[in-house]
Amino acid sequence: SGINAEYFYFQTFQHYFIQINLRMTAMNWIKGLLPDEKVIAATVCGALVGVGAVIAAGKLQAPTEARPGAKENSKWNANPKRDYCIRHTNIIEPEPLVMLRQITAKHERAIMESTHDIGQLLVLLMRMNGAKSVIEVGTFTGVALLKMSLELPKNGKAYALDVSSTYCDVGKPFMEMAGVRDKIEYMIGPAVESLAQLSNRGLNGTIDIAFIDADKGNYPNYLRACLELLSPGGVIVFDNATFGGKVVLPELKEPCNQIDSVNKAAMTLPGATTLLLDIGDGCLVIRKDM
Repeated sequence: SGINAEYFYFQTFQHYFIQINLRMTAMNWIKGLLPDEKVIAATVCGALVGVGAVIAAGKLQAPTEARPGAKENSKWNANPKRDYCIRHTNIIEPEPLVMLRQITAKHERAIMESTHDIGQLLVLLMRMNGAKSVIEVGTFTGVALLKMSLELPKNGKAYALDVSSTYCDVGKPFMEMAGVRDKIEYMIGPAVESLAQLSNRGLNGTIDIAFIDADKGNYPNYLRACLELLSPGGVIVFDNATFGGKVVLPELKEPCNQIDSVNKAAMTLPGATTLLLDIGDGCLVIRKDM
């Protein structure tokens, strides 16, 4: 999968060593206390170890979104205003996700990675509607997939749709490392067909979040399919909704015309609330009202 195995295992060892060290220190201290004191101490240590685990596993991200070789108007161009907004957002990403971003940034198609602000939007939406089931159309290495899977409850489900198992395989070790692999069902093949399979399995009206970041020419098809699958109060998020600013050109070519058609259709969707945001490469948010 192209993952640097030595770095991966070193980081994994380091992550768990810190947590084990914290636990051992706490246990040795508690052994020397009186019975009544142990109850209080165990409670305090439990909280401290939890905090230590967060410190060990996650970090507040304040990155620039710049990527070497990014094209003009790309979401990965240096942008001081966006960088300021991201630095002033409490984006906390655990170590497996940080590592997956590092690996993905070196990928030949790194441009397809989800930006930090889009990931944080997905987290915010999931927490607002208590999402228990999500779909990602266009998983790539799984940065957004991992971000969403971490937000799911233990019995939650994530459906990861992509045409390439090679892309998905890059992220699978990090899903395992983060403890969310069992929540994920990978569906490899054309996403239109995979969405139809989910519908045929009786999942219409059950999906809480659908994140669309695949081939833009199929955006109208993805909109129709995901509206059927969406639960009342569920949300569809389309990435690349402004496509490097090309949607404002006088003459729209493929796939901009398809993106534009979805943006316009969203404005008049019955029973929906929508917002087109200027974050990432443009982000269309559609809520299926109750």
